[in-house]
Amino acid sequence: MIGMAEWHDKIREVKIIDGVKLFPISWLGAKDFCEYQLYLEKFAGVHVEKTYEMILGSEMHAKLEEEHLAKATEKMTIPEAIERSEQTGAILVAREVSTKTLKSGIYGRIDEVIIMPDRIVIVDDKPGETVFIGHKKQVWGYCISFMEQFNVNKKFICSIRNRDTKEFLWSEELDENSIKTVREDIIKLHDLINGVRNAIPTDNAKKCLKCRFRNVCDKSLA
Repeated sequence: MIGMAEWHDKIREVKIIDGVKLFPISWLGAKDFCEYQLYLEKFAGVHVEKTYEMILGSEMHAKLEEEHLAKATEKMTIPEAIERSEQTGAILVAREVSTKTLKSGIYGRIDEVIIMPDRIVIVDDKPGETVFIGHKKQVWGYCISFMEQFNVNKKFICSIRNRDTKEFLWSEELDENSIKTVREDIIKLHDLINGVRNAIPTDNAKKCLKCRFRNVCDKSLA
């Protein structure tokens, strides 16, 4: 096991920009499933093969991006799209939007952003019909990053859509309680990165049964 003081130099996917550590927003969902699984993969460097579902997910996201590009009529930056929407009332759609914020120390790529004159809709495509709290936290994280990066003062709508059927499974306005909840997890993950605390394993054996690390995890309940 990697020593606590060494974590910050060896953690996969953590970026340092202007001296600030940033972690992927997708970690918010992974943390909610099992923080110790996140530790094994990203901190301790334990490698297990990707599941079929993970490979399929990457292929489906690439396909959706290709479909979007085939329909796109104009290329513009996010600030340009926001200004165009405000001036003309147009509804503009962007996919695979890269976002990062040094203020919160997070970065990621948003599946879809729908830009309207009075609001921003952040859409995350997920397989299946069930919306877990970890999925919501990931979308809340995307909203915070987008808001801080582009200095947007608008209503934000958080949405999760079924990747295959295109049906919206969950949609609600970002509120102060959601922001508070996800900021607490952001702080906890930065504490993990900085070696302030240890990763906490799940106490849910059902999660262990579904985990691809169950055969190599020393905390597995399966």
